Amino acid sequence: VLPACAQHGVKVITRVVDYGGLFHGDPIGLGERDHRAFRPAGWIEAGAEKIARMRPLAERHGLTTLQLACAWNLGHDAVETVVPTLIQERGGRPIEQQRAELAALPDARLTDDEIAEIREIGDNAGSMTLKGAAPDHEGDPLPDRWPLTPQLAEVGARYGITAERDLAPA
Repeated sequence: VLPACAQHGVKVITRVVDYGGLFHGDPIGLGERDHRAFRPAGWIEAGAEKIARMRPLAERHGLTTLQLACAWNLGHDAVETVVPTLIQERGGRPIEQQRAELAALPDARLTDDEIAEIREIGDNAGSMTLKGAAPDHEGDPLPDRWPLTPQLAEVGARYGITAERDLAPA
């Protein structure tokens, strides 16, 4: 989707760069009402392992892992800004500390090779059901997933996005 956005001059705002809080480095103890508890089993351990592999790259640029995630997002031509989610989780750092960390993001430019390396490490294709309009959704609409309408498919086609190709599970 990002290449199509860049090609057509569509600027993108990315959010949730913290990967469910893992990039904050906070301990994760999911309560029964925590929305993250509905993710596939093992996602925390798998995510922590990936972040550990990214840490040397962050340190090379003098960044925290959360700042590295922001720099990676901003390294894509279509991405204009990042708007990370700030939620006070039980046992997590205060939101003011999180905000200060984000505000201190230096103008760190990742190379194309570094962007590709992070993409390879962080590839989570197929690890979760696609949220939003999906060509393979069956049944009633859900709060985070619904059928792809002809109107949405038409908008995508206008920008070279084909649902069956670009929104298909990996």
